[in-house]
Amino acid sequence: MKFCLQPIMRMGLVFLITGSLSLGCADLKKKIGQWQQSSADDSTQTTASDQRIDYFQHTCRWSGETLSDVSLWYTKDVKNWKKLAAANPEVNPQKISLGTKINIPVNLLKTRKPLPKNAVAWQRRHYFHHRVRWAGESLSLISGWYTGSTRNWRKLAAVNPSIHASRIRAGDIILIPPEMLKTRKPLPRKLAARYTPHYFAYTVKHDGEKLSDIAGWFTGNPANWKAVAEANPDLNPDSLAAGNEIYIPSDLLKTRKPIPPAKAVQTPPVPAAQKTPDVEAPIKLFGPKQVPKG
Repeated sequence: MKFCLQPIMRMGLVFLITGSLSLGCADLKKKIGQWQQSSADDSTQTTASDQRIDYFQHTCRWSGETLSDVSLWYTKDVKNWKKLAAANPEVNPQKISLGTKINIPVNLLKTRKPLPKNAVAWQRRHYFHHRVRWAGESLSLISGWYTGSTRNWRKLAAVNPSIHASRIRAGDIILIPPEMLKTRKPLPRKLAARYTPHYFAYTVKHDGEKLSDIAGWFTGNPANWKAVAEANPDLNPDSLAAGNEIYIPSDLLKTRKPIPPAKAVQTPPVPAAQKTPDVEAPIKLFGPKQVPKG
């Protein structure tokens, strides 16, 4: 009997082991499938997180605001208005209604300060426009010339958000509010040139020196007196006085050597006033002669 049961027990053991292995493989496959699905879900969530953009929200407060105004103020680049338009497809770029919410991508954001009223374009239509022309110009220098105080440079910086206060470049337009304006005369080249390493100025030694003689010596051509006069708009080229400082543009300068005394123009001596004669002239009488009494 024992002999007959051994083959059956062996076969049962084989079936038992095979079934266990089959169940184990199926469970293993199931776990692998679940892990792959979980990994795919995590990857999808990560991708969605990577594509999500954080926004700063601006609320329109001033009449006449445009996306260009919003872009210039918050991103410091007016060209970014197209990106703002793409992020706000329901907004009219040319005119934003009061209370409208504008989403600004944080990666474009340069400031979180609210857009002020004077940063709206139509509010600035009466502003004075100064175009930077000369090396040495700065926002404080421009402020001092046009507003009378260099301390107003911060106010000009607020009105001109696209301008970097420490990096003024030729061609930049600086807007100046009319209530701050003291003069409309263009900022002279001479004033800006004082803040450049190539500045050269000649100090008039004698009253009556001629600008053509000065230009002839320092530039090599007396005809350059007109260009020198334009660079010194605060001086009268026909009436130079001792002590006047004359700026010579570096692109005209041929020499920095002082004018020799022999070539210096001196004021001709003033003729002495005629002396009053010591003998008084006889007094002349006018009118009818007096007839003595007889």
